[in-house]
Amino acid sequence: MTPSSFGTRRGDETGTEGRPGPGGSRRADRKPGARRSARRGGGPIGALALRPGEPSLWPLAALAAVVTLLALTGVLPRWPGLVHAVALPPLDLFTDLRILLARAPSQPVFLGGLVLALAVRITVLAALIPGPWRRRLRFAALYHLILLLPLLLAAQLDFMAQALLYARLFWAAIGFLAVVWLLAAPVPWQSAPEAPRLRTALARSWRRALRVEVLLPYIALLLGIGVLADLWPGLIPFLVPVSAAVTAGAILLLRRPPNGRPLLRGAVGALVLVVLAGVFVGTRTEADPGPRPDPRPGSIMLMSGINSGSGRGAIFETEVERLGYDCAHTFYFSYAGPGDGQPRGVARCPIVTGAPYVPEDTQRPVAEQVDAFVEQVRDLPRPLVVAAHSHAVWIAWQAIAEGRAPQVDALVLVGPFPESPVGYPPAGEDATGRVAGDLLRMLVPVADLMDFRFDADAPAALELLATPNAASEILAQPLPEDVRVLSVTSATDLPLMPNGWRLAGGSVEADVCPLRVPHPYLPIRPAFTREVNRFLDGEPPMPCPVWRDWGVPLSRPFGTPPDEA
Repeated sequence: MTPSSFGTRRGDETGTEGRPGPGGSRRADRKPGARRSARRGGGPIGALALRPGEPSLWPLAALAAVVTLLALTGVLPRWPGLVHAVALPPLDLFTDLRILLARAPSQPVFLGGLVLALAVRITVLAALIPGPWRRRLRFAALYHLILLLPLLLAAQLDFMAQALLYARLFWAAIGFLAVVWLLAAPVPWQSAPEAPRLRTALARSWRRALRVEVLLPYIALLLGIGVLADLWPGLIPFLVPVSAAVTAGAILLLRRPPNGRPLLRGAVGALVLVVLAGVFVGTRTEADPGPRPDPRPGSIMLMSGINSGSGRGAIFETEVERLGYDCAHTFYFSYAGPGDGQPRGVARCPIVTGAPYVPEDTQRPVAEQVDAFVEQVRDLPRPLVVAAHSHAVWIAWQAIAEGRAPQVDALVLVGPFPESPVGYPPAGEDATGRVAGDLLRMLVPVADLMDFRFDADAPAALELLATPNAASEILAQPLPEDVRVLSVTSATDLPLMPNGWRLAGGSVEADVCPLRVPHPYLPIRPAFTREVNRFLDGEPPMPCPVWRDWGVPLSRPFGTPPDEA
């Protein structure tokens, strides 16, 4: 395959459009060795020696070799996102920031790593674009420095999502990153060879509709490589050169002027994205809740999650009558402990037990929360079903595993997280994730905008979230054999589960196919009602479509490297 295979005619270099010169033919105009030079750049990846005047792709190949070596020697984490270390800028710098935030043990180490990463990224980009060397360096430095703060914000939101197990922050980070990358990725390759200038390249990129005819196929290939890395982690070091090869092909295509009508191609690309989004949203329909069951014996206790309050939280809105319980046999857990009742708020039934509690009570020490649970289930009618939402999963599981709540006959895990793979150190302490932890404390107001009030240094946060794998250690404790357990997971939470969502086996009887419902609203959707009734009636969960969790390998490479990666 010759360089002209990438959409540029030979005459585009000189402006002659390949026309014969005066008194001669096209063949006569060719200089000796021109045919041999064209063949030298044979393929989209192996063309490290390109047409005269074009920079080589050897710097990208050298970078891929270094990243592969560092991965094989354990210097860089072997996690699926490593294949993005040789992606088109600025995704490569985003990868560096994710690693530094998750691994740097102190501020000086983070700053030193950041300076080194910027130096490498600026030098490599400067070597890949044409023009006088000083101007190339200036272009590459300005490009990366402008993008540094947006990328740092996206990487930090990504870290916070993984550390706090809050999927809304993850999807906000990925959406923001997608916009930044789509706007910035084509810019360096549209610069004028004689004088690379950022403003000129940006204007040309807009006129060429952001080169979506190259970027969209490229990101599709990159997603495919990420899927392979997620499914077969042992291949990660060897997929880095593959990722670099795809990036090299994209660079070659982006260097050539687009054929046809760029704006029309851009419009088609935008239409494709809109159609895909419409299909995704349109296929999400409400499930049939199933028939209303006969009244069930015993009682049910509903436990809301972190950041809730008396009568405030989705699980208070659960339609208990559709689960076979009336208000006389429905009880609500209080993080403040036993009492004579709480404000009803949005609860379907009056709250006649437990003390009034506020969000701060949900962040008390775990031992105190476990004590409160043990006291409140002690005298409830049996058989007792406990439905624990999110954070409450760990509290109920801990109490039952310790044998302190023998009254519980069935446990429904609503939106459980099997593990907490990313942590952060206490304030002011140098340890893994120091800078990310400091920024987390600064950016907590961002989470507040998404209705998530959080104290990073509260006792429960330090015990369960700041400590890596604390959640998995709790769920690893076996429950009594006579306690039935059902797990109901939200599909939006799946990217935060690096080792999968299935809990069945051991103490968990069944996993419900991940519901296409946001985590906070799981308890109030018909699909949840249907699955809980099937479980209480002794029936298996509904069949799970094979495609339900296909998006997980696509999204996980954009996460933060886990503590053990």
